[in-house]
Amino acid sequence: MTYEQIRAALTARMVAFNGIAQKNIGYPNQPKLFDPPEEGLWCAFNLQYATAFMAGMADKPYTRKPGQVSIQCFARLNTGTKAINELAGALEAHFAYWMSGDLECMEASQVVAGEFEGFYQINVNIRFRAG
Repeated sequence: MTYEQIRAALTARMVAFNGIAQKNIGYPNQPKLFDPPEEGLWCAFNLQYATAFMAGMADKPYTRKPGQVSIQCFARLNTGTKAINELAGALEAHFAYWMSGDLECMEASQVVAGEFEGFYQINVNIRFRAG
């Protein structure tokens, strides 16, 4: 798989998630600047690629491309943690162990990032590998 195919497949998986409105999800480097909503939860979707490696050799080298999906989930301060925890759990269930062709997502982890600049944040990280 190419990196563009990986990006397209993982982004499509995020678009298929119905646990939050698409207008409340920021995607990287879009033509229109993302503005967080005035109320409710919102997310930022990111892909982080790791170093590719040769996984085998037959008539030509076989390369595997690992990485991580990182979905930052945000709630306004003093709104409680139930809704953001439920969102993070739903994202974990949506991505963990999902496969499409040569792309497979593995385990998902939730990392509480805490409070920063008026928001409470939980990151959902999902390892993946392609090839």
